Amino acid sequence: MNPDSISDAYRNRWTLFLYYGLRVAILIAAGVFAFEQDWASVASTFLVFVLTLTPSVLKYRYRFYLPFALDLGIVGFIFVTIFLGYLANFYDYIPLWDKFVHFQSGLILGVTGFVLVYTLNEQEYIHLDLSPGFVSFFAVTFSLAIGVVWEAVEFAADALLSLSWQNSNADTMWDLIADGTGALVVSVIGYFWMHRQSRLPFTPRLFRLFRKKDTSAL
Repeated sequence: MNPDSISDAYRNRWTLFLYYGLRVAILIAAGVFAFEQDWASVASTFLVFVLTLTPSVLKYRYRFYLPFALDLGIVGFIFVTIFLGYLANFYDYIPLWDKFVHFQSGLILGVTGFVLVYTLNEQEYIHLDLSPGFVSFFAVTFSLAIGVVWEAVEFAADALLSLSWQNSNADTMWDLIADGTGALVVSVIGYFWMHRQSRLPFTPRLFRLFRKKDTSAL
């Protein structure tokens, strides 16, 4: 398997146009907010722009292995959830947008939790031997834990800044259910993959392949 082909998969002029176009759209929106003297939205938009730069910083500054397709997916997720959801008020205009966003976040956090424990499980010097069931269970609980933290942040923001991020206890619970559902989807897929294939795509061996390549390039 050629590492270069994985790193640059789906990298073409159309995906690059989308990759950079999302950031340009955010900057244009910041200019519109500044013209309208909506400085709170300007600050929020700038924060979203900084978040979209985070994957690139991790990749090039800290040599974190991040294929272009995953980088694009993260940028797109930030754009859809934070920029469109909060700043473009999709939460108000599109029914169940909030639940859709929480389901997406459950998918992302589920993948994060799954890969985190799976990577530790594959390291020879840590001496872990976790079953696919435990790794999948951790992915769900990890996603739910982050979801609870986020709901606490929303509650604190409502109380301190007089916002209205949380409508009711029922709304909060449905948000957590959406988070857990997204994580559960990832966990079920990951469980059967580990059970049948023993390894996930982008395993630590592949990570080390890229680290060796980066080291030789210095």
